Amino acid sequence: MNSLRIKSDCLREFLAELLGTFTLTCIGCSGNAYVTVAKEGAIAHAVGPWIWGLSLTAGIYVCGGVSGGHVNPAVTLGMASIGKLPWRKVFHYFLAQYIGAFIAAVITYVVYREAILYQFDGKLLTTGPNATAGIFGTFPAPGITTGTAIIDQIVSVAFFLLLINAITDERNMACPKGLVPIAIGMTNLGLLVFSFGYNCGGPINPARDFSPRLFSAMAGWGTDVFSDNIICVAFRVNSYGYFWVPFIGCHIGGIVGCWIYKLFIENHWPKESYDFPNSSESETNNYYNSYKDMALNRVQPI
Repeated sequence: MNSLRIKSDCLREFLAELLGTFTLTCIGCSGNAYVTVAKEGAIAHAVGPWIWGLSLTAGIYVCGGVSGGHVNPAVTLGMASIGKLPWRKVFHYFLAQYIGAFIAAVITYVVYREAILYQFDGKLLTTGPNATAGIFGTFPAPGITTGTAIIDQIVSVAFFLLLINAITDERNMACPKGLVPIAIGMTNLGLLVFSFGYNCGGPINPARDFSPRLFSAMAGWGTDVFSDNIICVAFRVNSYGYFWVPFIGCHIGGIVGCWIYKLFIENHWPKESYDFPNSSESETNNYYNSYKDMALNRVQPI
């Protein structure tokens, strides 16, 4: 098995993010499929966020030790914007996340295809009481304009990244490493169910929304999954008024949230040497600095 071991950091991170995002999206979309085909409308608003919160926790546990467990392009872009991830890694993180989410949608469809067709008379609809496109992508609530939807996503994802930075900042509350995925999963749950779930269904993750949406268009739901016929009426772009909102809004929100934490909290931690040393420590440091200066000025041998 040693011959199968990958030594390239880039490829290891790619595979980790792909599998982590696959885990997140497959469990989440399968949860959506369950509440849809079981026609559990009364409890869907409670069950759905728990499914996605726990699936995010699972995804981070799968790949966090290798890639950091981003499983979300908004996290990757936000972290790169404040220097916590090299920009050269953004492309293969993005690629892995979008591919992983697409494969997850394929698996969800294969598992639930017969149930979807049986429960809804063989029809794959985007709107109406028998709509099933929501298994894969999010859609705005009736009466919500595109302007409100994009503000919703910028604000909610900014909070998400603000909290992720706080949870992972060892100089803050020092959350134990093994509990970080749970803390982030519960953060995702809170954003979805208690605060920002109504307007857009809480996509928060552009890979989780766009890739399954793309698959659903290919699988039989058609281009309606990209159209704005879900009463999303402002700022229309060639009659496609919503699908780009989670894609653009989430990336912007990721950058905003990271910078808010950096500018308000992270930049202002005292340095380790900020405390005043006692007199004996001060004398020792002065002696050491003097010795170091002498050594630096000494002629070095060729």
